[in-house]
Amino acid sequence: MLTKSKTQTTVKTLTYTMVLFLLLFIAMTGCNSPESPGKYGETELKDEAVESATRNIGEGDPDNDGAQEDENATSLSTTEDEDMPDPLSWEGKLPPNELGEIMILMYHEIGYPEGEWQRTPDNFRRDLQTLYDKDYRLVSLDDVVQGEIDIPAGTTPVVLTFDDANRGNFNYLEKNGEISLDPDCAVAIMEDFYADHPDFGLAATFYIYYPNPFRQPDFIEDKLNYLVDRGFDIGNHTYGHANLARIGPTEIQKELALHQEKTEQYIPGYKVRSLALPYGASPREHPELLLEGSFEGTSYKNDAVLLVGANPAPSPFHQNFNPARLPRIRASEMNTAGVGMYDWLTVFEANPQRRYVSDGNTKTITVPQSMMDSLDKSRATDKEIMSYDPT
Repeated sequence: MLTKSKTQTTVKTLTYTMVLFLLLFIAMTGCNSPESPGKYGETELKDEAVESATRNIGEGDPDNDGAQEDENATSLSTTEDEDMPDPLSWEGKLPPNELGEIMILMYHEIGYPEGEWQRTPDNFRRDLQTLYDKDYRLVSLDDVVQGEIDIPAGTTPVVLTFDDANRGNFNYLEKNGEISLDPDCAVAIMEDFYADHPDFGLAATFYIYYPNPFRQPDFIEDKLNYLVDRGFDIGNHTYGHANLARIGPTEIQKELALHQEKTEQYIPGYKVRSLALPYGASPREHPELLLEGSFEGTSYKNDAVLLVGANPAPSPFHQNFNPARLPRIRASEMNTAGVGMYDWLTVFEANPQRRYVSDGNTKTITVPQSMMDSLDKSRATDKEIMSYDPT
């Protein structure tokens, strides 16, 4: 059963029968007793709520320190609304679940050799191919925070983040006076993959600190503008990679405001909108300063704060979603102790009901009926809510 509602208005219920399925099967096969279709697509959604994601672990990391349906809903025909997801379109795909979990992947350096905090170019390419093959699609962190995840039905959003602005994230090669993009740096690898797989998307946030992001001082302005021009985002990693648990409120605001000020010097008018905590360290007092503050006339405002973490983030429509404390997953295969990217891919493969799956329509939020109590309707005031019974 698929149901639809307008947030803060009337919740409408759509009851699907299996008559069309039976008629279609009989017409095609002449069989008088077809099997009852108990699934939408290949995977049946189980009645399990999404587990909350609130842990913040990852010791040893260079960035780690130390509403229900309306009881009076009206039954409607599926043909009365063009925006209604068609269950037949789910065949061969995971059914939508826009309260599922989302991986925010954390990278540091791209280079040699492979290490706990360094991914080789070939392994990074393998990461992208693996995600693509498993129907993950790139979205920006801002897309997630704003609840505007625009990817095809049956696919899952994934966010890429890069901490520290190491040279392997974005590198230029100089030869005989000619400047070219290093084909083995993260930016080039993502662009090349996007050229071959345009439906994968092209998005990432680079959490930089000053005074020398990407470690080529002659190209700082060029690189920052290059990233923004191509749709990538610049994130705050404090001005000088400060441990925010060890400084006071004035110093916290100084570190975050100076980062905003310096970034605008290179990219006039650009507003940094998220913060990745250096060392994963939060202030012991005044954590609200991570989101908003000012120093000597320069203001900053972060819509999201990223932890180090070891688990996926809740859906932006889930009651457990907290943009001030978003966990990330280490994109590594060394010393991840069951909490790395490939570990979570295995978890989602075995438990697809935990995975955020798009319905392909940014105007709607589609979830299993069993999870409706976990929906935060205050974050969906401009969207229509669809629910369905997967049994």
